[in-house]
Amino acid sequence: MNRQVELKDIVELIDEKIDGLNQQNGAGILMGLAGWVNEDKVNTVIESNKIVIKELTDLRMKALEL
Repeated sequence: MNRQVELKDIVELIDEKIDGLNQQNGAGILMGLAGWVNEDKVNTVIESNKIVIKELTDLRMKALEL
């Protein structure tokens, strides 16, 4: 089965992943403020997510240049 993938589909998938990570960061911040989780661990995850978001954003820009 040969399936073609269009660039717009790749960009859309990257956008969905970035949005999901941003939502995860927001939820983590709220849970930290509520005292439900360890804020240090949440901050570690948020920093990791920020790195992944930057890499995904760079990848998205490269896809748009094609």
